[in-house]
Amino acid sequence: MAFTASGSTALRVARERPEAPIIGLTPHLATARRMAVVWGLHAVVSPDAHSMGEAVTRAVHVAQTEGFAQHGEEIVVAAGVPFGHSGTTNSLRVATVR
Repeated sequence: MAFTASGSTALRVARERPEAPIIGLTPHLATARRMAVVWGLHAVVSPDAHSMGEAVTRAVHVAQTEGFAQHGEEIVVAAGVPFGHSGTTNSLRVATVR
């Protein structure tokens, strides 16, 4: 999971070509459209989070509803704190899907 306003966080993750799928969460439709053509990146339009706890909760929900994770699996959430500012990716959290 990569929370991103501009798409750059998700693009950096996709550049590494991980085996796991990448989900890019963005509040902007135009950013989601740009991310949709990137290798291994699944774009989802979602309201911006206001805290890391909210981001993790939303990431777990999206991973389940989009069919990428099941109960008991772990996901990695990359985001920038404070939220809503481009170029601040500075946080990484591992969460278990419940």
